[in-house]
Amino acid sequence: MIPKKYIQKLRSELAGRLLESGDPGYDQSLVIDNGRIDLRPGVVAMCANAQDVITAYKFAIEHEMYFTVRGGGHSAAGYCLNQGGLVIDLTNMTAKRLDADRQVCWAQTGNRWHDLYIYLQNTNTGFIPIGGGCPTVGIPGFMLGGGLSFVSRSYGLSVDNLVSIDIVTPDGKLRKISAESKSKEEQDLWWACRGGGGGNFGIAVAFELRVHKPLTKTMLVGQIRYPTEAAQEVYGFYNEWIETVPPELAVYGFMGKVALPAHPDISVNSIGLTPIFNGDTREGLGLIAPILKFPNIYINLYDMTLPDFEIFNGLLTNVGGKQAYIRSGFMPPKAFTPSAINTLTEYLTSAPSPDSLLVWTHMGGKIEQVRPEGTAFWHRNARFLWEVKAIWANDDGLLQNVNWGYALGEAMKPHDVGAYVNYIDPLLVNWKHEFYGGNYDKLVKIKKEWDPDGHFNFQQAIGSPFEPTPGNFAPLFHTAIA
Repeated sequence: MIPKKYIQKLRSELAGRLLESGDPGYDQSLVIDNGRIDLRPGVVAMCANAQDVITAYKFAIEHEMYFTVRGGGHSAAGYCLNQGGLVIDLTNMTAKRLDADRQVCWAQTGNRWHDLYIYLQNTNTGFIPIGGGCPTVGIPGFMLGGGLSFVSRSYGLSVDNLVSIDIVTPDGKLRKISAESKSKEEQDLWWACRGGGGGNFGIAVAFELRVHKPLTKTMLVGQIRYPTEAAQEVYGFYNEWIETVPPELAVYGFMGKVALPAHPDISVNSIGLTPIFNGDTREGLGLIAPILKFPNIYINLYDMTLPDFEIFNGLLTNVGGKQAYIRSGFMPPKAFTPSAINTLTEYLTSAPSPDSLLVWTHMGGKIEQVRPEGTAFWHRNARFLWEVKAIWANDDGLLQNVNWGYALGEAMKPHDVGAYVNYIDPLLVNWKHEFYGGNYDKLVKIKKEWDPDGHFNFQQAIGSPFEPTPGNFAPLFHTAIA
């Protein structure tokens, strides 16, 4: 327990607020997109600027206080919070500015993608960031883990469009790192921060992001839902057809319950495809015509801007106040074999909660034009990334729902080539290789160079000795190494 006089001193040194239990805003600061997480830090530093971040971080180090960093609050495992320590909260740091001539947007890391979409729309420039399909996700964790976007097949990962990072490094200094950094050490850090995951190498306080003007002002986007019984027919065709489409077209996937259009009070199991075409809607309609021929529950196609679709579509996967366990897997090209389709269909139709769902990202295109070792993001050659969200409402559903999500992940292992660090999973065996592949050893080396004292340390941090035991769910409730 830190003496009160030191807490008061920290409070006086911050431009932002320091919150303790009972203070207005404290409970709200602990709300993240997973109601399963119940952690109560000793203090929360609501940072107003980069100097606040430095001050709070140095305080934690001086007093040997465990700390975590909260950006958007979408950590699947709750690693942005902790029990009894200090949370360095970035959510009030939302400044941003556009340099239209350079096509670069500078944004502090308290911004969520929704903030950037609205801000850029209001500039009337037509520029978009390579951002998340879920608009409430914060930009720092998303970016540092790689960042997959609806238009990544056209423009690459978010980290491929990163121009610079303002970062507080473990020595307590604020640095700007980029491809132009002069020292080998900063070049190594720049490499590691592009896919090495959040919370490992420092605290990012601002990014410069390359923004793009899509090929047309609006895009063909949509949601197509089919009966589950058509899974083999639809996904079997999709498995081959998707290899023939241009990089301007991405076709994501969905499995879960949907309401019947004519009877919204009735939900049924469904499978789905979500097309996004970076181009003229009429051309896009011709491209997706082959997937419109199958019997369906409904077809909703729209001609709208990408930010509008991201805000409209992305909210469908929010956990909100419910509880969740999340797992993921990268799949190679043509991995939707009859066996993989059966596995997913059988699990999704037997989910213990009607709120659970599975989505997948369509990769390839510009993403795979960078070598796996070119940035810290290893899984360049994957074609799909599936994410299952076991979502349930009541505390007594934890064991059943986590068991279901975990078993689905285990059953998909024959079809997978790794997992995504942004859907970090405390129960994932061999997580170091699954998340980072052949880049892990280099990440450990850079981590030791920049953080020799291990200040940036959590359960699944780079270099952590933690390895879960199959069947033991205890790591779900920890952020620090147990």
